[in-house]
Amino acid sequence: MNNSERQPSDIFTGIILSKNKIAYNTFHIKVQSRDFSTIQYAAGYTAEIFLCDPYYSPRSRSREYAFWNYEPVYHTADFVITAEDSSVKDWMCTAQEGDSVFFRRFLNETVTDHSGNQYFLIGDHTGLSFLYEINRALAVSKKVESFIYSKHPGRLFPDLDHSFPLNFSVINPLHPENILEYIRKHFPGNIKNSRVYLAGGMKINSLISEFLQKEYSFEPKNIYLKNFRS
Repeated sequence: MNNSERQPSDIFTGIILSKNKIAYNTFHIKVQSRDFSTIQYAAGYTAEIFLCDPYYSPRSRSREYAFWNYEPVYHTADFVITAEDSSVKDWMCTAQEGDSVFFRRFLNETVTDHSGNQYFLIGDHTGLSFLYEINRALAVSKKVESFIYSKHPGRLFPDLDHSFPLNFSVINPLHPENILEYIRKHFPGNIKNSRVYLAGGMKINSLISEFLQKEYSFEPKNIYLKNFRS
């Protein structure tokens, strides 16, 4: 279905309860929507959010954002919006508490796999909220190794409880060999019954996935990729 053929039933709506800047070009919004009750939520869900009202702008663009948290009693969800793209910046600059927000669909391709014993969470600031939610969903008995890379420390932010449970490293992602070398030096060789979550740009995610399969013999089915863009 193309944009001009959208039906009202395809679009979900909510209200922005709060908006706060939490890092460089990064905003935390809390949204309330009765339409959240239509999903069987699990950590790893994402929502496709319109950047403006699709009823008035049928060709409105959308972006995929991860649920940072979901509260089912009051139907509220937290999202992190990285506003490096000009259209997202414009949206975040004008969005206010009480404004409506519109969704096209909810996606669950990368919900948490609880069957592993050891987990590797790897990504950049665009996937940080996604990895925080995955980390919180894992049982305390699971062993978790993490690596969050960013060229600028000002792009990084704590989890909702203000903690920093994942390991950060300031590395230029434009030089992927730096990232692969970090993984080679810091990650353990024993990967039996492990799962990997990659959350960042498509190119680097694919490169890391290929690297893990080649050098660590990871099975592709145990590598979960989530490609985010700002």
